Amino acid sequence: MKQLKIILTVLIAVIALVGAILYILILTGKSTGNEMIVAGEILVPVTAAIALFFGIKNLATNPQALKKSLISLAVLAIVAILSYVAATDTLTVVGDITIESSMSKLVGTGIYMFYFLAVVAILAMVGFGVKKTLNK
Repeated sequence: MKQLKIILTVLIAVIALVGAILYILILTGKSTGNEMIVAGEILVPVTAAIALFFGIKNLATNPQALKKSLISLAVLAIVAILSYVAATDTLTVVGDITIESSMSKLVGTGIYMFYFLAVVAILAMVGFGVKKTLNK
């Protein structure tokens, strides 16, 4: 495990160095920035794969975390289903653009999910703040 940490630290340093060099080239006008875009297009999927790998590895080695994650996913699925049921599927025309009913339903689902999760987050912050104040 220590070797993996060393390898990842060196890899991060190399990537940071390449990024710094590309940034300096852009600032000095010797580059248009296309290299930075290509580097980003390469690094984003690699970073996502590494994060996914270590997340799955952590879940596989920690059954308690796996249980909590599955419960969280089930709650999120319930919220998504309720939001989908609540969303309308009306055909909408905005100027020259016609929004299909299926797309309208998906957009409405996303909006309802956002509202619900935002309210839950705000209530949790207020609740924990009140609890912390009362415990002092």
